[in-house]
Amino acid sequence: ATKIFQLSDDFFTSLNLTAMPQEFWDKSMLEKPDDGRDVVCHASAWDFYNGIDFRVKQCTEVTMDHFSTAHHEMGHIEYYLQYKHQPVVYRRGANPGFHEAVGDVISLSVETPKHLETIGLLSNWDENEESELNFLMAMALNKIAFLPFGYLIDQWRWSVFRGDTPPEKYNEKWWDLRCRLQGVSPPLGAARSEDNFDPGAKFHIPNNTPYIRYFVSFVIQFQFHKALCEA
Repeated sequence: ATKIFQLSDDFFTSLNLTAMPQEFWDKSMLEKPDDGRDVVCHASAWDFYNGIDFRVKQCTEVTMDHFSTAHHEMGHIEYYLQYKHQPVVYRRGANPGFHEAVGDVISLSVETPKHLETIGLLSNWDENEESELNFLMAMALNKIAFLPFGYLIDQWRWSVFRGDTPPEKYNEKWWDLRCRLQGVSPPLGAARSEDNFDPGAKFHIPNNTPYIRYFVSFVIQFQFHKALCEA
């Protein structure tokens, strides 16, 4: 798992960005502990606000998904490193969506077939119209199909916080939004009721993490990517 983060570090330094400080390697949790500790495995990046201590917490598995996530989380760290000299009040992204986009814009580059071939993760790849269309379709399924979901999470949260959706309607409101905005219904034969709390299956809801940042990120990351390509 550490190799994934080392590949990510190599990619960032190849762009003339800052290498991860030693504290990152010494103190990050890059694999799930095997000592019986109960940890939250959801990946996250942390700035300890002392200018030297930056960490990632991720129960990394050797998969493509975790490969991309590692670059995303280290993208946050790179952003932290860029403004670590600022007064504490200014050590934040322009907005939460901006910070997420900085992480994701790096993932856009590392997921390309050309880069995967360069680092030895893809072989026998031919750059032609078919492979290009396949890659773009996979990207669209990942990014465009996400937008309704990225939008509806906080529509549900805000309706709860405003008091528009009482506890006895939590699940009904959830599936109303899922069906109306995303076009997704519960599986056949899986009747849902208020005895279920399906919103809680999404980490960010029980963790009380605003989600509209990801909706914003999925738009502006392509603006960032375009600007970098034209720079």
